[in-house]
Amino acid sequence: MSPARTQERKESRAISRRLAEAFLHRLGLAEAAVQQVSEGVTVLRAGEPVDRLPMVVSGRLDSVLHLQGDDGSFIIPVSFGAGEVVFLSQLFSRQPSFVDVVVGESAALRWLPVADLERLLLADAELMVELVRFLVQRLREVQSRERAWLERGVHERVCATLARLAHQHAPGPDGTVSIAATHEELSARSGVSRPKLSQELKRLEMAGRLKLDRGSIRIINLADLFDPTD
Repeated sequence: MSPARTQERKESRAISRRLAEAFLHRLGLAEAAVQQVSEGVTVLRAGEPVDRLPMVVSGRLDSVLHLQGDDGSFIIPVSFGAGEVVFLSQLFSRQPSFVDVVVGESAALRWLPVADLERLLLADAELMVELVRFLVQRLREVQSRERAWLERGVHERVCATLARLAHQHAPGPDGTVSIAATHEELSARSGVSRPKLSQELKRLEMAGRLKLDRGSIRIINLADLFDPTD
């Protein structure tokens, strides 16, 4: 990650944590019960209404934004760590969620009601300004990630998608990881065309890094998926 992107991330996290502390204190939720959620669980789904937002007490949540590019759709992942409130861009909107929020590392969560947050922000100008500052920082970060993703080649995109999916499954007795995904799904997730995806998968199979089975892809060794010589 570039120094500029690192600094942007630090600034947005600092603002998010200040907001979270203020929300918990003002809403009297500092001692509220937490929910333990396992890795891989989707806590918010794209297309569903949102009436509460998760605050990360521990662990990590990943917000995955699907965008459309010239060569198909691609994703812009954004992670949230301890002390952050997820999906603040949903405030003052009645639109359904446009991202999937997935538990990246087993997490403990507190849930904040959207209606209560909106009333609090409308009554507190300083908190509202902090929210605007946070959303501006997040927009800059997403734009930076989008530019970086678009600059990646087919090999990097496909391998990154396979690695992300493989981490959601436990290895088999032989150490391999099987992914049940169609070429259409992988093409959409990688942001590459179907023909380019097929060519790259065949190339990876010939290199001995994966095995193409009917309806699934078996990763031989996840550590070998990326080759620095490529």
